[in-house]
Amino acid sequence: MNVRIRKYADKELVLEIEGEDHTLANLLAKSALSNPHTKLATYVIEHPLIGTPVLRIVTDGTDPLQVLKEVVSNTRGEAEQVLKAVSKALNIEE
Repeated sequence: MNVRIRKYADKELVLEIEGEDHTLANLLAKSALSNPHTKLATYVIEHPLIGTPVLRIVTDGTDPLQVLKEVVSNTRGEAEQVLKAVSKALNIEE
């Protein structure tokens, strides 16, 4: 995965996530919307053959990189909870 920053300003972060698709971009955008400092979070895949998602996060003035860090951290925690629940359902010790 490579990330290219298109824009990084006080209230906005726009980045390309090469090597990824809708799965990661949608997860990050939807998760960012749950952050109270996020005003807008969306992504677009500008060309269907290239398939590189462009993620955009706009905040209320909070550093958008900090919001992205919180989103990734929270998402990681949620994924770990899912894994624990699946392991418990299958009676597998971690």
